[in-house]
Amino acid sequence: MPGVDVVWEPEAEADLDSILEYIAKDNIEAAIYVTNEIYQQVSMMLAPVSRRGKRGRVAGTMELVILRTSYIAVYVKKGALLRIIKILHGSEVLRFGALKVR
Repeated sequence: MPGVDVVWEPEAEADLDSILEYIAKDNIEAAIYVTNEIYQQVSMMLAPVSRRGKRGRVAGTMELVILRTSYIAVYVKKGALLRIIKILHGSEVLRFGALKVR
């Protein structure tokens, strides 16, 4: 099965930066580990099989639980393009309309 192209939207990239900064306040090694896990799992688990996640809390989205972390990658697939639109902490509540799906 052919893979898809994975594109990180600016908001998702900003989420990763925030995660790195937040965790780094206490432990830089843990911060690097968590952000690397997010990138690696999105690349390894989503690119080859674009429907590996579950249906998202917002219509039209999918979610991938990032193993060994407390984070979830929210994404949208359109054709051969998979857009990572948000990285959420598992404790966050995603309210209706909080994400703009284009």
